[in-house]
Amino acid sequence: MPKFETALFDFDGTIADTLPLIYAAFDAAITPSLGRRLSNREVRALFGPPDHDIIRLLVPNEHQEMAIATYVDFYAREHHRLASAFVDMNTLLRQCRAHGIKVGVVTGKSRITAEISLQEMGISDAYDVLVAGDDVEQSKPHPEGILTALDALGKTNRAPAVYIGDSAADVLAGRAAGIKAIAVTWGSPDHEELRAAQPDVTCDTVAELADALGVDWN
Repeated sequence: MPKFETALFDFDGTIADTLPLIYAAFDAAITPSLGRRLSNREVRALFGPPDHDIIRLLVPNEHQEMAIATYVDFYAREHHRLASAFVDMNTLLRQCRAHGIKVGVVTGKSRITAEISLQEMGISDAYDVLVAGDDVEQSKPHPEGILTALDALGKTNRAPAVYIGDSAADVLAGRAAGIKAIAVTWGSPDHEELRAAQPDVTCDTVAELADALGVDWN
């Protein structure tokens, strides 16, 4: 039997391996104005606000709209080459819904890039609600995105619900929303920070995640 009525998933690093695409898209968008290339760790340290807001923080006002357009164009054009869903995550999302679990995607990325990825990966019909970074005012670890998704699904944080993510901010956001938090280790390499956030469960494989959710898995 499913252990939760609602399963909310982070996107980047949890459902999909998008980090190579994000690194490259930020490089294309920011480097010409910034004058240097950010390291992968520096890019990850910026995560939280939507990609467009990150660009606005780094790029002079007169170059911001061009940089954002460059980011979105690169993200869409190179998506097929640099991003993919993690193996079996598409199946897990659909299995959750088959078991009667409401599925949501709560991501810090902008809605336009989230929808590009979900469409490209063939999973735009595998969830019940999407809350993107520009749909809310407060970024993770603030729980606004999670609470917005629960509200959209007609749920409360008192119903059995869980947030699944690959970062410490995901774990903290789940806890702040008053629901369980499951950490997965196949996304971000920053595992020390992830474990220090003390998730309720840590999963190293999709099969382990299915078991933690109470979803049948062969």
